[in-house]
Amino acid sequence: MTGQRWDLDVEGRHHRVEADGSTRHRVRWYVDDQLVAERTAMEDKIRLRPSGDAAGHGLGAVLVRFSTLGTPRRATRFPPDEALDVQLSTGVGGTDLVPECGSKAAQHDERMLAHPTRYTVIQTAGGVATVVVPLLVAALLARVAFSFDWPAIPWPDLPDLPWPEIRLPGIPLPNWSLPGWVREALGYAKYVWPVLLAFLLARAEIRRRRTQRAVR
Repeated sequence: MTGQRWDLDVEGRHHRVEADGSTRHRVRWYVDDQLVAERTAMEDKIRLRPSGDAAGHGLGAVLVRFSTLGTPRRATRFPPDEALDVQLSTGVGGTDLVPECGSKAAQHDERMLAHPTRYTVIQTAGGVATVVVPLLVAALLARVAFSFDWPAIPWPDLPDLPWPEIRLPGIPLPNWSLPGWVREALGYAKYVWPVLLAFLLARAEIRRRRTQRAVR
């Protein structure tokens, strides 16, 4: 189990978030050393709201993110305002808590900001994997399926059904079709957009981290 801690002072109050990374993630949120929220879940994004006596104290909310492998990556605190539900749902806005010095989350931040190009390449490679891996698996399954001599499946001889004949009025419809290069581009789009999206998200995350460091 991997432990992680973040801290942040906001308006004279000290916020501390602790998370354990495993199959089930346990997250605890403390304000001035008082536990205000706790949750255990298997999600990679865990949202916390104050409960009990702390619910009406205007503390806002916290969003903790985990990597695909279950490592705690980031804790973000959102202030109590009208857009809190939207911000907590989308993860946009808020202020990142500072990861404990020397922790895995801190090392991840340092590597990302010190080597933004490498981080972008890694994230983009993940986008490529989402395209290539399903194609390889589909090709492998097809090859295995066609390698077997499957027995013929008897199909019952069903009677023909008398479908009604529908006559449409003789309205001339325009005879047009998309240019060949457009059809070809649309065919490749489903393979290109995951890679492009991964690249854009990686660049946006680097800019966001730099902004958060400047704010803190």
